[in-house]
Amino acid sequence: MTAGESSHYKRHRKISLYNGDEKLSDIGVPSSESNGQALRRAMMEMERSPILTHAVFRDRNGKLWVLPRSASIFKRLHISILAH
Repeated sequence: MTAGESSHYKRHRKISLYNGDEKLSDIGVPSSESNGQALRRAMMEMERSPILTHAVFRDRNGKLWVLPRSASIFKRLHISILAH
């Protein structure tokens, strides 16, 4: 990668989707996307696939947040506010 290319490179975060302890897939999330949008993306994936039990979301500071399938609106709001 040249110096010119690195200035246009966008760092991605990820959401990991799990069935119990088994990691099924990762979803790339652009760093420009807000935490709220990333959480909505994770919830949509869990709604689409009934075997998913939870998602692990990494915020911009590298902190991991576990989002269970049964997360209430308050839990999702809590994560979207506290995740940086």
